[in-house]
Amino acid sequence: MPKLPSDVQVKESGGFKDKFWVPRIWNGMRFSNFFALLARNYFLVDPYRWPMAAINLFAGGVTSSLRLYQKLTLDAKIRAVEVEHDPVFIVGHWRSGTTMLHEILIRDPQFSYPDTFACFAAEHFLVSRKVLTTLLKLPKTRPMDNVAFGWTTPQEDEFALCAMGIPSPYFHLAFPRNNRWEGRFEEQQKYLDLSNLSDAEMQRWQKGLRWFIQQLAFYDSRRVVLKSPTHTARLGVLRSMFPKAKFIHISRNPATLYASTINLWKRFLESEAFQRTDGAYLEELVFESLERMYRAYFRDKEGIPENDLIEIRYEDLCADKLGVMEKVYDQLELGCFENIRPQLERYAEEKKNFKKNKFEISETLEEKIKERWSAYYQYFYPEL
Repeated sequence: MPKLPSDVQVKESGGFKDKFWVPRIWNGMRFSNFFALLARNYFLVDPYRWPMAAINLFAGGVTSSLRLYQKLTLDAKIRAVEVEHDPVFIVGHWRSGTTMLHEILIRDPQFSYPDTFACFAAEHFLVSRKVLTTLLKLPKTRPMDNVAFGWTTPQEDEFALCAMGIPSPYFHLAFPRNNRWEGRFEEQQKYLDLSNLSDAEMQRWQKGLRWFIQQLAFYDSRRVVLKSPTHTARLGVLRSMFPKAKFIHISRNPATLYASTINLWKRFLESEAFQRTDGAYLEELVFESLERMYRAYFRDKEGIPENDLIEIRYEDLCADKLGVMEKVYDQLELGCFENIRPQLERYAEEKKNFKKNKFEISETLEEKIKERWSAYYQYFYPEL
């Protein structure tokens, strides 16, 4: 299994230990989409993962049947849904605190959100929730940390796009050794910032996101709060799709981001990959992803009105949740902050003993991070 680079040391790290029965990202894909993923990678599944691939093929058949049932019974009604309010998007690099911010905002009764089951079963969650959430059990925490995990916890919609078979930068997790193939890295990474997509590819991506949001609106008509680090690089496209959307960007100390994101992908590779890998490609993946992400973010944020985009720091949010969130509500005109104050006070009390992962990195690596991610440092952390 992949190890962390020698210049990243884990002092504390939570997360569950993988079990064969734990549902995977790919289990929500229809048979045709999962088979296409296998074919695109020439079926190079390592023998120890043959059982996982077989389970996924079976799950794909179940998903295809459930998708057909939802299509026949609900699709016409879903298409008729008018999404009354453009979404609120929480953006920021992986491990920057987007999940905490998501958990805070959904305590406001004016908002809805996609939960883990909706993202796992993105094409049939409206008809299968009761049965599958009873049959399938999840670990109590996420793979990479001590954050609570379950079918009803808030989840990032990038996983829903994966389940729908729409290409995603997350596809690097499935066949990590194949990332060395010529052109494969860019083939996946272009879906991070949606650069160099053909018209057909862009239309498919936008159609997939719109359809998922329409399903969410059919299930719950309140304004939806979406959280996906990948959306940080897509502000321009998202603004064209949802002109009245609101964006909350959260940043975090880059050295922590680097170490924690390496650990994130390492833990996902342990549970999601169909191949063994040393994870050597992760270092460049993490460096390049932030660079690509923030080239797009700094470009696209220009021209977004102040009342549609706010930037906050993870460290400030941890130190003063009430103060920071009151500023968010005021600047983005999200309504009366007093409506959420009691819920936020309870949230702060519940999380006061939460154990964060802790890492140490070498001075050499820290200097490399400052060099590669200089634009992020200069904009968000000029004092470091």
